[in-house]
Amino acid sequence: MAFAGFQAAFAIIAVALVSGAVADRMRFTAWLAFSGLWVTLCYFPAAHWVFAIDGLVSSQGGWIANDVRAFDFAGGTAIHINAGAAALALSFVLGPRIGFGSTPMRPHNLTLVMLGAGLLWFGWFGFNAGSALAAGQLAAHVWINTLAAPAAGLLAWLVTEQVRDGHPTSLGAASGIVAGLVAITPAAAVVTPVGALVIGALSGSLCAWAIRWKHVVGLDDSLDVVGVHLVGGLWGTVAAGLFATTELTDGHAGLLMGGGTDQLVRQVIGGLAVLIPGLVVSWVIAQVVDRTIGLRVSAHTERNGIDLGEHAESGYDLSRVQYSSYRRSIVVPVEAPADAQHNDTQHNDTQHNDTQEVSA
Repeated sequence: MAFAGFQAAFAIIAVALVSGAVADRMRFTAWLAFSGLWVTLCYFPAAHWVFAIDGLVSSQGGWIANDVRAFDFAGGTAIHINAGAAALALSFVLGPRIGFGSTPMRPHNLTLVMLGAGLLWFGWFGFNAGSALAAGQLAAHVWINTLAAPAAGLLAWLVTEQVRDGHPTSLGAASGIVAGLVAITPAAAVVTPVGALVIGALSGSLCAWAIRWKHVVGLDDSLDVVGVHLVGGLWGTVAAGLFATTELTDGHAGLLMGGGTDQLVRQVIGGLAVLIPGLVVSWVIAQVVDRTIGLRVSAHTERNGIDLGEHAESGYDLSRVQYSSYRRSIVVPVEAPADAQHNDTQHNDTQHNDTQEVSA
């Protein structure tokens, strides 16, 4: 039961990753339909392939874990490659946001971004180290690697920004953390902390360049799920076949650790075995949902914000918009009382005077 609950948490986070690619333009009912179909038809089979290990959690194990024998300790394939493939397919079917490529679409609150990155890093210790299924030496080893790789990813992303753009950013730091976390996830149990540093650093730089390509191909991936999770997941899966050591894998070393190409080939097969079906199944589900109930909100709703249009609420109540539960509609006051208009006029005059003084 503990393992089932742990795997349910993995399924939840995989669906949440996909949602980042379609923010600001997908209908809520369509999202619910897509999520239910995707997690059933796409995620669960891949999770069984990767996590059902013979003799450990299942009497009839999964194909990637037991036949291909690719290393994926905590879900680089089943979660990150899988979710990244779904994000790629869904973004192409859905199309870009209005103004994509011509209007700046920056995060609305970098303070919350940094807070979220810290919470995510902390939670990732639970996912990666928890995949050891016991609080022992293996969990401790994975914990250290989950500390080292994102730290290196953070620094590498900042260096890439400095060289490419002339300035490092806090948003880049948060993105570098996630890139390092994604890349170390499949390899956390089979590489040394030094290997984790290398994997994290290369992931931070690689993903920083990858997110630039969405503008070249016209892919509107709102939160860079493809550039960070798909690219980082692919790199981390392949990296396990490069940096795995015999001491941690019962003799199956990676290419750069003297083990030849055998394990590297297994890693590539494991990654592609999730990527290709993930793309196809996700694209089919998106097409079915689009042709039945429709994927996208109206242009009017998108321009005015889908929080109000889809849910009649807003994350920040900064306007004079009122909500009537009886009429189930949005009510915008048309005319303010005379005294309020007078006060508003005085307030505007005051602002005008302040502006004149500042200009002077």
